Amino acid sequence: MSFPVHQDAPWYHELSVAVAAADAAGEVILQFYNAQSADEYTKDDGSPVTDADLAADKVIREHLSSAFPDDGLLTEEGAKEESRLNKQRVWIVDPIDGTAQFIAANGKFDVLIALAENQRPVVAVTLQPVTGLMHAAIIGQGAWRRENGVWSAFEIAPAHNPPRMVTSVYYIAEGSEPAVKAVAEKFGSVDPEEMKVGTQARAFDDTQRVYDVFIGFPQPPGTSPGQEWDLAAPDLIINEAGGVYSDLYGRLHLYNKKNTHFSGGLLVSADHEIHLQVLKAMRPFLRETPPSPEPADDLPAE
Repeated sequence: MSFPVHQDAPWYHELSVAVAAADAAGEVILQFYNAQSADEYTKDDGSPVTDADLAADKVIREHLSSAFPDDGLLTEEGAKEESRLNKQRVWIVDPIDGTAQFIAANGKFDVLIALAENQRPVVAVTLQPVTGLMHAAIIGQGAWRRENGVWSAFEIAPAHNPPRMVTSVYYIAEGSEPAVKAVAEKFGSVDPEEMKVGTQARAFDDTQRVYDVFIGFPQPPGTSPGQEWDLAAPDLIINEAGGVYSDLYGRLHLYNKKNTHFSGGLLVSADHEIHLQVLKAMRPFLRETPPSPEPADDLPAE
């Protein structure tokens, strides 16, 4: 398979540009990574950013803006640009998802690019620069993986029995560990590992797969460490590959919101059956009234 979709297929152009942008960003990132030459800075929110993040962000912006000048753009390094809110089509980008992992030089970081239309992703690409492993998807057309330059269909294998469950230090609310542990025990699973990374499409790839269910507990409005650029690309790819990606109330996540955090937690599962079972098991530990999908609606008026 030379390219996952035919040039006459819907969204072909968008996907081809996103793939090229991810590859170009990956090359820039690897130059810094291999030379260990990226200076590190601290952003206003206390999170790290490096020269590699900024350079990759610039490359992706150039690709997307040149091909689609009328589309909106939301990147982690340009999150304060509000002109996107007036656009139906918005590119959502994390030039390096896992900057801490980039700094630690463990290879566990990715380039994430997604196009959202009417607040849902329709095209997505993720790339792990150190391995070259890429995943991509188009809404309604399926998902694909590219390894060593060769494209193939990407389909997530069903969950193990008992399911392997994990959470993340970035997605677990303070005091929610007992709830997550209780749910795992209900399924006969071991105490969920609190990973030091978020969820990724490649986490469900047979070559790297170590879990079947990822649980992120709801956090106060507007405080989630993970934001839209962390979620949009894996959201579409995992859903198109046969998995399920939702919040803990079973709702699909919305994108290009006023507040780029997410509400309602995060549940990512290998298949629909285990997803429904975990949703049911988690319900007693959640507040009865779900938060608004738009965190800005639950924040005090400024």
